[in-house]
Amino acid sequence: MTECMIYNFTNEPDLAQTLAVSCCLLDIPFHFTGLQSLRIKETDRISALQTELKKLGYEVKASEAGMEWAGERYEPETDPVISRYEDHRMAMTFAPVCLKTGKIRIKDPAVVSKSYPGFWKDLEKAGFKIAVSG
Repeated sequence: MTECMIYNFTNEPDLAQTLAVSCCLLDIPFHFTGLQSLRIKETDRISALQTELKKLGYEVKASEAGMEWAGERYEPETDPVISRYEDHRMAMTFAPVCLKTGKIRIKDPAVVSKSYPGFWKDLEKAGFKIAVSG
């Protein structure tokens, strides 16, 4: 485990989701603050991150304005399906998980069309294998 990443996201809170997932996957503990606005987006993004990261085996702790991970792990679900909470950023945040796990299933991946309609096609161009299941 490496040194803890400490960062205040007050000026760019929407980057915190992606960085939290990336830190967990790379075993980098973190303590993020300045995340008050994430609780009032399309969903409570802090709570959603906790729930979905738990499916992957990571125990993220949260406060009203922040979140942290000190390396705590759970047994991951065998075949987790990431919920997207009607939130485009949730789907995009978890897509790179497949780089570590080999695959990831995201419920209703079309939610990305709100901000990045070409997201999945661009990932394919970058070498990701995208499969749509019914």
